[in-house]
Amino acid sequence: MELKSLPEELAELRNVIISSNLTSCYLILNRLAIKEGEKAHYEEFKASWINMYKDVYRLISRMKVRKSSR
Repeated sequence: MELKSLPEELAELRNVIISSNLTSCYLILNRLAIKEGEKAHYEEFKASWINMYKDVYRLISRMKVRKSSR
């Protein structure tokens, strides 16, 4: 996955958004796991989340923009 270059302040913002999304998803997953009497392991979750994020990014980057609205 290649992220396009951005000015430093925008790249930092993008990294914050990605990190906060990852953290939010993990907190929700961990809360659900606790209800089931289990514990979510952060490193396993992070690896699977990053792979899923890359897959979605690749799919979206291949999509073509419509030339006209319907």
